[in-house]
Amino acid sequence: MVQGMTKRTFFILLMIGFALMLGLGVISPFLPVFVGEHGANGFWIGMIFAGFGISRGIIMPIVGKASDRRGRRVFMTSGLFLFTAVSLCYPLARNVGVLTLIRVIHGFAAGMILPIVLAYLGEVVEEGKAGVTTGAMNMAFYLGLAAGPFFGGIINQYLGFNAVFYIMAAVGAITFFLTLFFLPETVILQKTGESKKNIRFRSLIKYNFIKAILIITTLITLITVVYISFVPSLAAKLNINTEHIGFVVSIGIFLAGILQIPFGKIADKLDKPGRAYQVSIGTAISMFALLAMPFCPSYIALMVAGSFVGIGAAVSTPALMSLVVGIGKKTSMGTWMGFLQASKSVAFIIAPLVFGIVLDYMGIDSVFYVMAAFCLFGGLWYLHYVNRRIKGYKQG
Repeated sequence: MVQGMTKRTFFILLMIGFALMLGLGVISPFLPVFVGEHGANGFWIGMIFAGFGISRGIIMPIVGKASDRRGRRVFMTSGLFLFTAVSLCYPLARNVGVLTLIRVIHGFAAGMILPIVLAYLGEVVEEGKAGVTTGAMNMAFYLGLAAGPFFGGIINQYLGFNAVFYIMAAVGAITFFLTLFFLPETVILQKTGESKKNIRFRSLIKYNFIKAILIITTLITLITVVYISFVPSLAAKLNINTEHIGFVVSIGIFLAGILQIPFGKIADKLDKPGRAYQVSIGTAISMFALLAMPFCPSYIALMVAGSFVGIGAAVSTPALMSLVVGIGKKTSMGTWMGFLQASKSVAFIIAPLVFGIVLDYMGIDSVFYVMAAFCLFGGLWYLHYVNRRIKGYKQG
């Protein structure tokens, strides 16, 4: 599947990706209950999730660029150590302010790991297999994200709040030791010229295709964040318990995970324009599924709509990551992945805050209507830049 990387190394990278997403989604099912007990509103729901995105967005471009010079492993091990430590702090949260602070620190830990994992993978992926290889990594991401609310809901229901985070810390500790003792270092910096060493965001953003990739990456992340952040509130309106809320959130994420490799194989058979359009098709599927969710009258209907959100993500993300890896190979993998993941963090900041306010003033149903409007506008914007690139034009 990959060049210059053993199955053991690839397994460690998959474990790291799984653990990261587990930590992101694990509090989702019982967050509405937690903030309700402390008299919090939609704004604080937004702040708890946005704090994670803000800190992650600040550190990722810095760490990504530094890893091109100093190596990948030191940042992954440091981030995993912090991830493990902060997991043990969640049970100490007695109010939404403390929980928000913990999420901020958690975001720093994730920001030290995620772009490095992707850069590590991207620089050793075999030519022509970027879709299926990154699809396997995306599968680990999505399954971790699905496992978070799924097991979080069950464990919280039967063992209590604290047990969730002790298990999360144990997963972090396992990946820390695996990385420390078994993950080899990659080549620190390819000596391919000064321009590759000193790549800057403003030199990338002038290209139409880069703009398109950043727009659609942000949009797909917005869909994911709204899904995991606000579907629990929508489900709670139907008086669904936390265990079943975990199922509702997890089903779409689970399907997105297990379908990554099949759609990655499809992406590998397409040319660059074909992969770009595959991304838009998947995003459209997720958009219409989100739009349908407020009309769902029952637990089963929500499960079906959530399934199509996940199917859309499965169609779009392996094709997107294949395009992303191609850009990284032409620029500087760590720096580019840092920029890209920072764009995702913009979504982690915007979605909880903006849609938390929408929730407070317009109700939970309006969150999904407004998100559908975002998807439509962003998708058309993405297609505009893709079509300009295909026609051979360049803006800047």
